[in-house]
Amino acid sequence: MCGIAGSIGQPLDESLASKVLSALRHRGPDGQGSWHSSPHEVGAWLGHTRLAILDLSSQGNQPMHSECGRWIIVFNGEIYNFLELRLQLQKRGVVFRTESDTEVLLKGLIRHGPDFQLQCNGMWAFCLWDRAEGRAILGRDRFGKKPMFYTVYGRGLGFSSEMKGLYPLMPSVEPSERIDEHFRDLFDYESTEACVIKGIRRLPAGTWMEWKDGKTRLTRWWCTLDHLEHVPQRYEEQVERFRELFLQAVKLRMRADVRIGTALSGGLDSSSTFCAMAHIARSSRDHERMSPDWQHGVCAGFPGSEFDETPSARIVADYVGAPLECVAIDPARSPWTITEALWQTEDPYMTLPLPHLAAYRSMAQMGIKVTLDGHGADDLFCGYVHLRAAFPDASREQTAELLAIERSLSGARYDVESGSVTAARVKERVKNAVRPLLNPLRGRRALAFADQKHPAFQGLDYLTRVLYELFHVTTLPTLLRNYDRYSMASGVEIRMPFLDHRLVTFVFSLPWTSKVGGGYTKRILRDAMKGLMPDEIRLSRTKFGWNAPMHEWLRGPLHGELVQIRDSGQLDAGGRQQIDRFERIGEPTFGQATALWNTVLLPAFWRRSLSLAHRY
Repeated sequence: MCGIAGSIGQPLDESLASKVLSALRHRGPDGQGSWHSSPHEVGAWLGHTRLAILDLSSQGNQPMHSECGRWIIVFNGEIYNFLELRLQLQKRGVVFRTESDTEVLLKGLIRHGPDFQLQCNGMWAFCLWDRAEGRAILGRDRFGKKPMFYTVYGRGLGFSSEMKGLYPLMPSVEPSERIDEHFRDLFDYESTEACVIKGIRRLPAGTWMEWKDGKTRLTRWWCTLDHLEHVPQRYEEQVERFRELFLQAVKLRMRADVRIGTALSGGLDSSSTFCAMAHIARSSRDHERMSPDWQHGVCAGFPGSEFDETPSARIVADYVGAPLECVAIDPARSPWTITEALWQTEDPYMTLPLPHLAAYRSMAQMGIKVTLDGHGADDLFCGYVHLRAAFPDASREQTAELLAIERSLSGARYDVESGSVTAARVKERVKNAVRPLLNPLRGRRALAFADQKHPAFQGLDYLTRVLYELFHVTTLPTLLRNYDRYSMASGVEIRMPFLDHRLVTFVFSLPWTSKVGGGYTKRILRDAMKGLMPDEIRLSRTKFGWNAPMHEWLRGPLHGELVQIRDSGQLDAGGRQQIDRFERIGEPTFGQATALWNTVLLPAFWRRSLSLAHRY
């Protein structure tokens, strides 16, 4: 894991290269390296800032060269099945000199070309430079877990793990012409090439790019719909297969030469991951390259707030027998202002990034370099309120059950035998705060995306089509981007077992009844985890997003920044009036604070954050 950058077709002088790497230093605090082309060859520069996870020796440094010196790679990510791939390549006569996954990727790409990505299980963004042909291959993993941005400048192509790594190469840093559209539709652009900064593009997930002689060509190498499979007909067999795939995914992601942990909220997804780690550590005989130092559940809490999930996280930690590290999030002690936090995260989003940045910073201070987190499960198993998308394929009895499940998600109990729902015992203001976040796409315009025309997509039931869009096009790509920035701001790597491609293709091959039923959403996950985690968490219906008590903070520790942006002259009269109305509310709700954030504060603070580009 690291930060990568480069200039293809145009060399960089040392001063400019240093500025680029300086912009990415937070992604790789353990070292950095550069390579410059010689005067007689096609101009190029490759740079790397390293976060050492596998093979901590200097042999794992990048840019990494082939023995003959022809090929050079910079790589951000992890190839979890690198040991298996390494053995396959060794059987074909390939010799290795390091213990890193970088060398496996380098030599696999040299031997098999970009198609080698199909054999890889992991997350990655890379550039492979062929000095002999003056040809570059840039690749990105299946679901876009690792970022890759690029810009055309002068005679060449610049690329970077973050947009800020390209700013030194650009004449100016300005918002995209479509920035107002992006503010309005925060979930619609992450799966495309569009970016919020003018002149920068994103390499789409599951795509590789070739650069040669100043020309680029994009090839999509992964589409989940091309890899759907025949699944067992019996639900019990589906559960058994899912459990096997999930445990394999977790085990692979425990491979590290450093301390690992989990951002443990006490929700189903992160708790499943942490409990699976405990099960594997106890039962696995093969511990090759698995970190023995994994028992670190970290819960970001808000003491005294309705958003505090520490009690649930403690139930899970006690069940596993591991200590729980509780991090009290206090914006007054944050090293980032709101402006600096948005500079760090780069893209606008509907929640304040301060608590997320603070949580992963605390993990880094605990010596945790890798976390296994539960991202992706909501989009696979219908964790958000999209249950009514199953109505077209549901019988009358199934429709009644879906409605009952929907009513129960606020905390009510569903009785499977009677089909009844008891009254919810949840504070009304918590329900009002959480419910809009359970369905962030409600009321939005329909999106058109290429996979809708795929024959396999047409064969999916309606709910699975909705989940496919959430997973590949809207919600999940946006969250993956955010969590990359949250964690890498402090040099922490997030691994996501639910995004193992084998598990993803299996789940999208299942009927909707395997994802919702028996009184619950996320049905197959809950059933697969039976006996591995406490039922109090496994069967819980309460759904929280990871959100800070922004309504309290804007009247408390962040009030000074609120007043500052109001009086800055940056806002129009309407924006200032909205802040004044918020100030006059006796006890504002989370929903009122969120509305102010999305319509006034986010656009203003984000635009202000661009002024920090002068740092590099």
